[in-house]
Amino acid sequence: MAVLKAALVFVAVAVFLAYYCDEPVPQGIAEPRLFAKVVGMMFKTAKNLAKLAEYVGVGTQPRNTRSIVNALIGVGLKLQGTSYREGLQISDATFNGVKVRVYTPESAAKSRTKVPGLVFIHGGGWVLLNVDGYDPLTAHIAKQLGIVVVSVEYRLAPEHLFPAAFDDCVAATKFFLQNAELYNVDRTRIGISGDSAGGNLAAAVTLALTKEKGLPKLKTQALLYPALQALDFNTPSYTDHGHLNTLTKDSMVSFWLWYLSNDLSFKEVFKTNNHTSEQLKKSQYAGYVDHKVVVKSVKKGSIKFPEIPNVAIILDPRFAPLMADDADFKGLPSTFVMTCEYDVLRDDGVMFAKRLQKAGAKVSHDHYKHGFHGFLNQFDVYESAGTAMQNYLGYLKKNL
Repeated sequence: MAVLKAALVFVAVAVFLAYYCDEPVPQGIAEPRLFAKVVGMMFKTAKNLAKLAEYVGVGTQPRNTRSIVNALIGVGLKLQGTSYREGLQISDATFNGVKVRVYTPESAAKSRTKVPGLVFIHGGGWVLLNVDGYDPLTAHIAKQLGIVVVSVEYRLAPEHLFPAAFDDCVAATKFFLQNAELYNVDRTRIGISGDSAGGNLAAAVTLALTKEKGLPKLKTQALLYPALQALDFNTPSYTDHGHLNTLTKDSMVSFWLWYLSNDLSFKEVFKTNNHTSEQLKKSQYAGYVDHKVVVKSVKKGSIKFPEIPNVAIILDPRFAPLMADDADFKGLPSTFVMTCEYDVLRDDGVMFAKRLQKAGAKVSHDHYKHGFHGFLNQFDVYESAGTAMQNYLGYLKKNL
């Protein structure tokens, strides 16, 4: 009997390990492929542990996932040390009631002339991560470019639903634009940037502030694999890469719902595109996502939706910037859009870049056929991510 129990335990452990080690990593992803596998396993583990904890009555899935991911990143930061912060003055502050972290290179602080500035908005599906997790990235940007970087600690969903994160990012950006001289920054040379959900927020802030009068204009926006629409979850990139644990289709839909209403009971409805009506699928908004659709122009107020809480918000550009009307793209600053081949959000960025170009905006679209979602944070691990970082910094240096 003891031998049988031991054998069953061995089989159970073997099956468990096989499940976690059988992480899908497309052949096209650049070396080191093992690292991509580990990243996928980390997110899969965090998601499953978070769901298990919620099931047994401990916390909620988003809060649990946040705690697990932050703990794992915290360990990585301790192992990394703080040498990347050398040469920077780093302080936590509050801009219009919003917490931020300000990175000032010593050279910029001593400069007799004002330097450029950048508002950076971190990713994490509006639910996860914080300025601590992005500390190495934002410090690197500030140090390499010699500019002042403001990293925004916006309120997270689902504790704070839309438009809380958007409002925080607008408030912090406006403060920086209006008080740039306090940081020896030239208010005419301030840009905004963000990755994933942060790219969503950066694009939404840019659209909103372009319409404000009496406010210095943002010099540029740099969007890194941004999430820009919640209308169509069956785009080619969602269909082809939705199984990759660096960012699955299931996770992305969950993030949108946590941000929208904190009601995951409609997740399958969203995943199958049944959260929209036939009228909407034939409207100009569908055309913003799929240019092959023959559309009929309709007014937002006349569109009928299924009975889903807050679902009409998916057409609000503050929530989904790709849903902005053509006229809204007039007057936008020069734009940088980075996309990765192995990313469910690839097509969001591609479509946004095309619409900006059509509107006459100056656009730089930087695509990585060996990249995957979130890979820029690994710029010191992947050669392709290192190249992407250099291209990103090169763009900012030229356009700030």
